[in-house]
Amino acid sequence: MDITTALGALESLSSSTSTSSSGPLNALIDNQFNRAKSRIIAGEDPKLVIAELQKSVKNCKKDVEKGLKSWYGALGNVGKEVDKAFPPNLAAISEAYSDPPLFSDPEAIRALDEVILESLGRRGIWEAVEAMEEETSLSYPSSKRSLSTELQYILTSISSSDLQPALNWCESNSSFLSSPPHPSSLPYYLHKAVFRSIKNRQEAIVYARKNMMQYVPTQPVLKLITSCLYDPTTPPLHPPKSTNGDIAMSNQEAEEKERKDELEELRKMFQNEFCRRYQWSKEDPLEVVTELGSRGGTLDKIEKARRVMGEHLGNVRKWDELPMEVPLPTSRRYHSVFVCPVSKEQATESNPPKMLTCGHVIAEESFNRLLKGGRRSIKCPYCPMETSQSVAQRLYF
Repeated sequence: MDITTALGALESLSSSTSTSSSGPLNALIDNQFNRAKSRIIAGEDPKLVIAELQKSVKNCKKDVEKGLKSWYGALGNVGKEVDKAFPPNLAAISEAYSDPPLFSDPEAIRALDEVILESLGRRGIWEAVEAMEEETSLSYPSSKRSLSTELQYILTSISSSDLQPALNWCESNSSFLSSPPHPSSLPYYLHKAVFRSIKNRQEAIVYARKNMMQYVPTQPVLKLITSCLYDPTTPPLHPPKSTNGDIAMSNQEAEEKERKDELEELRKMFQNEFCRRYQWSKEDPLEVVTELGSRGGTLDKIEKARRVMGEHLGNVRKWDELPMEVPLPTSRRYHSVFVCPVSKEQATESNPPKMLTCGHVIAEESFNRLLKGGRRSIKCPYCPMETSQSVAQRLYF
């Protein structure tokens, strides 16, 4: 469980009538008390009516306590996940940066506000964006606002199995999606999802012929079309030992899960292509920084290094850089500049990085120098594997 899951569980409790304390109380007041009053006025024994009313009050108390127990459990889970996400000594780390203090510089404050505003805008939380614009001198660009609104609309449509808005966007940006060096396969996977959702085989084949034949050179379109010839309703030769109802239910649940996973993958693919189209960062900057600083423990490691180095080198807190490497997960290793490990020179458009068969990367000029003497392949400077000139691939960071 993470923070998002814990908050989702807490939100579901707020919309559930079984965990609401107002429901049992309102029922007690509207039904039991009014009915007891009517019975006493009608002449029934007050002692008997009051005794029954006391039982109703006790039952109502149990219902309220049961609902509160669920709330306490959900709130406790949120607290636990917050403690896991943020180091408990984060406050001490913040105090340690009092010289110089964190975000005291106007430039740093503005940078933090810009990152937060960008994150809110990308998520389409416009009320928060407007509130932050009022509190700061920043403003979210109207052009990005319209793009963010479009992105959120299409992502929501994909989640609800409506892929037509995404397909319309792909058609409007077809020249960009098909251009090198990174032609996108997003349109194919969208059409594939539509194809798989069509129950009528003839209609599915007609759809594939109309929309998917252009992808035959690069994608297994023909294999996908011929898969319609297989009848998934045909029982297997040796069915599992369970009732037909159980088999149907398990198959239905598996299909629903597979469909949900497919839509989630399409959401990620579309968001990546949308951000690439408009030159947005692939991931939310605020989310990346928060994850690295909290879950990754980067702040904790940096503070420990400052403390150890400070004992030998004096006050190092005012240093702009530290001679240390912070371990990061593979997905968070960003290389905006590549330096060839052989020539020690930065890669450029005329001297791009090239990946060898073994996975090591060197600059193109270094690769060509190793090819001198009429050689058709080179030996990697770091391992015994050889790579020919036609196999070496250019990398784009």
